[in-house]
Amino acid sequence: MNDINTGQQTGPNSRALVKESGDVLAEARQFRVSSIAAYEQVGTKLQLIKGLAKKIADVFDPHIARAHGAHKALVAEKATAMQPLNAAEAEYKTLMLRYQDEQEKKRREEQARLEEEARKEREKLEARAAKAAEKGKEEKAAELLAQAATVATPVLETRIPTVTGISTRSTWKAEVVSKSELIKAVAAGAVPQAALIPDTAFLNQQARSLKSELNYPGVKVVEVQGIASRSA
Repeated sequence: MNDINTGQQTGPNSRALVKESGDVLAEARQFRVSSIAAYEQVGTKLQLIKGLAKKIADVFDPHIARAHGAHKALVAEKATAMQPLNAAEAEYKTLMLRYQDEQEKKRREEQARLEEEARKEREKLEARAAKAAEKGKEEKAAELLAQAATVATPVLETRIPTVTGISTRSTWKAEVVSKSELIKAVAAGAVPQAALIPDTAFLNQQARSLKSELNYPGVKVVEVQGIASRSA
């Protein structure tokens, strides 16, 4: 991987700004607010930080925009080159899955036919055993019943060839068909609470809109204060 020297990309101004930015941080870590004058001084320093931030943006943003544009163009070009391959891969995989489904259908049909044959054979032997028993031929009846018990159906396997580098896997996913029923199950303890993920984006939007008036069961309104500053 090639190293990118941002100093070479943006020139000496960037190095000076990086040093100036570091000096600002060092000063902030040493600063203490213990008086009104110091508190007001912090406001001035915050304005200076905003001004320096704008200088940094003016130096770096054009280079970032060009790099981002080049990145987007390359990603798009790669996607164009990959799209036919992805489509072809999907087509072939669909054909393989369709063939597997067809073979599995044939296996089930043949399995059902063999099971029906075995059932009829058992019933035939059991009927002969019943007739033998009616005639008092208990030994013959027992022999026929024993034969009926041994009639088994062979278990067929789907005949899918093994292809090097290709495997079939099953993935499982859950689909919510009744949100209200799921909520009831979680409330009853039948389903873990992890099954319900709160929509924090919606709740935060409601908190910003309703503020302290937000009153949803199980939801706590939290007010977080911050300082806003702008450049001088």
